[in-house]
Amino acid sequence: MKNVSVRGAACAMLFALILALGPIHERVWAYDTAGESADGAPVQSRTPLRLDSLDRIIDRATSQREMEGARVAVLLESRSGSVLYERNADLPLVPASNMKIVTGACALATLGPDHRFVTEIATDGVREERTLRGNLYVRGSGDPSLVSEELWKLVEEVRVLGIDEITGDLVLDASLFDSVASASSEAGDGDRAYHARTGALSLNFNSIAVHVHPGDHAGAAAVVSLSPETGFVELRNKARTGPSRRGSTLEVRRDWDDGKNVVTVTGNVPEGSRGRTVYRNLDDPAGCFGAAMAEFLLRAGVRLGGEVRRGALPGDAEVLVRHESKPLSLVVRDLGKYSNNFVAEQLLKAMAAGRGNAPGSTGGGAAVLEEYLESVGADSGSYRIVDGSGFSRENRLTGRTLVRVMRAVTEAFETSCEFVASLSVSGTDGTLEDRMGFPGLRGSVRAKTGLLDGVTAISGILRTVAGDEVLFSIIINGFDCEAWRLHDVEHEILTHVARTLPDVSAP
Repeated sequence: MKNVSVRGAACAMLFALILALGPIHERVWAYDTAGESADGAPVQSRTPLRLDSLDRIIDRATSQREMEGARVAVLLESRSGSVLYERNADLPLVPASNMKIVTGACALATLGPDHRFVTEIATDGVREERTLRGNLYVRGSGDPSLVSEELWKLVEEVRVLGIDEITGDLVLDASLFDSVASASSEAGDGDRAYHARTGALSLNFNSIAVHVHPGDHAGAAAVVSLSPETGFVELRNKARTGPSRRGSTLEVRRDWDDGKNVVTVTGNVPEGSRGRTVYRNLDDPAGCFGAAMAEFLLRAGVRLGGEVRRGALPGDAEVLVRHESKPLSLVVRDLGKYSNNFVAEQLLKAMAAGRGNAPGSTGGGAAVLEEYLESVGADSGSYRIVDGSGFSRENRLTGRTLVRVMRAVTEAFETSCEFVASLSVSGTDGTLEDRMGFPGLRGSVRAKTGLLDGVTAISGILRTVAGDEVLFSIIINGFDCEAWRLHDVEHEILTHVARTLPDVSAP
């Protein structure tokens, strides 16, 4: 407890120093009036960007105890390519979810914004009246956006073909991706939704929603349900309804037990409360997909005579139904806005498979990212890629590499608009919805955030009050403090640049 208290006091000192200068929105430097134009309108002059001001902001933050040994990398570049400010810009650091900038940009460049993931339902049998004599196959291509509603539509399309009975098996072809479900050991050990497994046949982000509500009186069993309901997941409800005056002590755990996903709910949910919804990932994505599809077939009135099993789609099979995902541009938008780890890892394997390297693997996808980084001029020593999401602490990127990627993807006509649309807007949406909502930065920053214990990063595009655009990257590693206090430092840097930047329209 003593160490926690000391750390808390040190964090409070840092916060006090930041507040000593006043809230950020009160420290926004306004333009100076420098005379009038020919029509009498005031002409605004811009205060030159003082590099020592940014140095002071960073030095003041890193001088605090909880920041001792922290590494800060900052790079600011004009649209024309001029370096406006840099500090440790070539130092490889843990980028956290800023890795998704590389994954998203590379996916747009290699697969194309209009790429769609295809899920096919086919058969090797023949139809006799309303009976399909043979097997029903489903083959996936790693669609990261497929949800229950779309799978239901697929099943309905089978039914409206006039099929009421399938005499054979439901065969799952997930061979486009390898069988390694987790990109890193860190993700493989967790049951949280952001640890979701990958698979060429995936559904609902390979996660399940656990809804927990109180019973009708204290002491009663809690009301727990799963969405979607599936026999592939066993629910063990040990939760109770607690007194209304006490807080929730709910715990939701997902384990793999005897070939089945098991969700166990324990603790108390307060009487009269609105309850909670908790998301957990699922092991064996293809198995989950197959169980859900078999249940949907049954609900649609299509009887399955055989079993659900794995297998390859025969080359001469007849395709009955073909489903296309939304375009990759929208998939990448969701990847950036909501920082979805599952989507990033699916894209990584899809890029590997798209190069003819099936089955797609994390290593194969990492090689595609490395080729892309080389093509945009990144130095070979400026990166290390272990996964596509940035969840692994073994990843490394430099601020200069991130800026080069953003410059390349935003200067290409085919990918520019789509990539920019994937960045969160300050004070407005995505992971920046609750950040930088004050005057001076609200709506003026489009960026991707990154966060792990001791790691914070933000890279993107800043629009100054003069309308200039600045590409920037700020990465901080090795601090021992709440991340939001470092976010204040990031915000202060961006605010200072937005209000004091000189004309950057020329090199």
